[in-house]
Amino acid sequence: MKTTFQAALIGAAIFPFAAALQAQCNFDPTVTGNLLLCPESTSVLGTQQYDAYQWYTRAYGDNGPAQPVNGATAPTFEVDAYETPVYVSVAATLAGCTEKSPEVLVDGLAFLPITVSSSGDYTVNFDGELVICSGDTVWLEALLPYTLNFKWYDDTEPVPGGNTSTLVVTTPGHYWLTASPGACPNWTATFGFQIAVIWGSGPGCVTAIEDPEPSLDVKILPNPASDRLQVLVADFASVDLRLIDARGKVVRERTFAEQTVMDVSDLPAGVYVLQLNSETGRAVKRIVVE
Repeated sequence: MKTTFQAALIGAAIFPFAAALQAQCNFDPTVTGNLLLCPESTSVLGTQQYDAYQWYTRAYGDNGPAQPVNGATAPTFEVDAYETPVYVSVAATLAGCTEKSPEVLVDGLAFLPITVSSSGDYTVNFDGELVICSGDTVWLEALLPYTLNFKWYDDTEPVPGGNTSTLVVTTPGHYWLTASPGACPNWTATFGFQIAVIWGSGPGCVTAIEDPEPSLDVKILPNPASDRLQVLVADFASVDLRLIDARGKVVRERTFAEQTVMDVSDLPAGVYVLQLNSETGRAVKRIVVE
């Protein structure tokens, strides 16, 4: 009959890796690297220097055990954005002792498609085309979170000077753009369709869109702003003010008469919308915080 000591020796000889994995090692491996990936990108994860490695993954939402990745036995491990979200860990062996790291969650950023707002002198026909007359102007503006690498096109040709968020259109064309969000400057999104602008017809071509309500006479100093924003209104009536960020959240709200000063130093840089309403009129202004 084998003694308990003999059985333990035999078990350790048959399952050396299992015994090493369960042992308490004097080191604690960790997974390091970029854990938040931009679309269509990869991240190379790593750990400390050891004798051997085995990387593991576990799908997000899977409550089962992590699974070893076939062939992933190098000091580094590459994760593709298409595979995220995913949990990653590594088992490291040093001097015959194996210890497994805590899991880390590798996730990917996702962005809504590019959205373009339009303003100016135009009407919209039944086909969705913007109809302008000679001398009219249309402003096309790419909205947040796209803030970098703007390239506007008319059909297949780049628009000269079309490298800002706003394109000034005075002639017919089929306009679209590519741009990058600030969080992922090396990734480019494409506006999904072309905005058709055509000439109106007839000698009485009138396309100016007029606000049915009288507009307030507003001055904003300075714009762009980085510290304080002064709003002056040529109106003695009480004015309701709302400053709205790109997600539609109201970040400033107050009522004033004639003028007010707002501290914007704590606001993230970006484009905001300032809405002003009083008994005698209204105004909507674009504000840039640097």
